[in-house]
Amino acid sequence: MEGWTIALDGMPLAQPQRLGEPLILGPGQRADLIVDVTADSGETAHLVRLDNGEGMSQVALTVTGRASAVRRDDPPALPSNANMDVPGLDNAVPVRLNIEGGAMGRMQSAVLNGERKSFRDLVDENEYWALNGTVGMPDAPLAGLALGQTVKLEISNDTSFPHAMHLHGMHFREIGEDGTLGPLRDTITMFRGETRTVVFVADNPGDWLFHCHMLSHAAAGMMTWMRVT
Repeated sequence: MEGWTIALDGMPLAQPQRLGEPLILGPGQRADLIVDVTADSGETAHLVRLDNGEGMSQVALTVTGRASAVRRDDPPALPSNANMDVPGLDNAVPVRLNIEGGAMGRMQSAVLNGERKSFRDLVDENEYWALNGTVGMPDAPLAGLALGQTVKLEISNDTSFPHAMHLHGMHFREIGEDGTLGPLRDTITMFRGETRTVVFVADNPGDWLFHCHMLSHAAAGMMTWMRVT
């Protein structure tokens, strides 16, 4: 079996990427794959779930036809979707998001419902994750953006846990360490202590939720929003 990733979070890659290392997906992230199975006609291929080394078939696929005996060439790229470029990086609006809270974190207090509370009090209310010092959905947006503006969003994970930060309504590209832009996505998995930067064009008017897609984290305070007008 061989495979290629052809799209991430619903957005085609410029070139299919041959699968080698494990493909790690956080909650809310998606991948579209083409998988080439070679086997004799009449055999069965399985999509298998692995748990602690034990395999369990999730889907059984019957292999048919003579073409199944020969490896296929690398697949071509999918056609691009509209508006996949991110122009205007030099004049991008800077926005910063700091993730705080949770066990073994450094957060001492945060604002909940307009009132600053100690971390112990927040835990008692089952609200212990904060974004920019606020627990739960704030009244004011994280950013008020003009339609068509390019945004550079720096995200820091000042916690001991991973978080899958998901933006509704728009997709972004991560700026790599070498300055290149990564694939277009709408969810970024942040590991402990990481600071990463994404850029996107605010091309979709409305009020858009930005939250952790580990939904127990969102329910315990990790939510904010952006407004595009």
